[in-house]
Amino acid sequence: MKKKNYYDILGVSVKATDAEITAAKNALAKKYHPDANMRDGIDTTELMQEILEAYAILSDPSKRAEYDRDLTGRKPVMQTYDLKHANEDAASGETGFVVYWKASNELYDIIAESDQLARQKDATSRMAQLAMQALPYILLLREAQIPERYWLPDIMNWLLFAWYKNRNYTTDYLLTLYDEHTRKDMPMVAGLKLKNRSIRYEHSVKRLMKY
Repeated sequence: MKKKNYYDILGVSVKATDAEITAAKNALAKKYHPDANMRDGIDTTELMQEILEAYAILSDPSKRAEYDRDLTGRKPVMQTYDLKHANEDAASGETGFVVYWKASNELYDIIAESDQLARQKDATSRMAQLAMQALPYILLLREAQIPERYWLPDIMNWLLFAWYKNRNYTTDYLLTLYDEHTRKDMPMVAGLKLKNRSIRYEHSVKRLMKY
């Protein structure tokens, strides 16, 4: 059985930088996340799984290096998706962890804009508007008892991918799985970088909510 080419799935070259891989994943995730497409009777769950799987491998330096070695000599293969002929009996809405994943992505876009405005003068009015936009997502994530240190999209993507593997997993158990993953599977340097990014993101969220 031939494996799919993760680079093709994300639409990037084998020489893509980490930033390019992340940008590609984010763009595809917004376009194909199931919660948005279910409303049109289109089930993109399988495609979303492949996007997250590809990102999980290519965003990890050691896993990417191993994958590149395995990829040598194989022709790129990618599953073709015809959204017009997707399962018409798909449910009309999405439930489960994907709801929290979507909230984290919406929040991330708001925080990204607030980070830019924080460096500008006389941005109080817009920052207040962004704070109001962010509040529903923040409340949703807090009500789900997901601590802020997990809100960074890279972490939420990992949690969503784990949930797709078994939709009976509770949010609390998913967080436990992630913590085990960071201790056992993630290289120390990568783990520290991700932790620092998460801390900075938490700081940005708290700064915005002061408006």
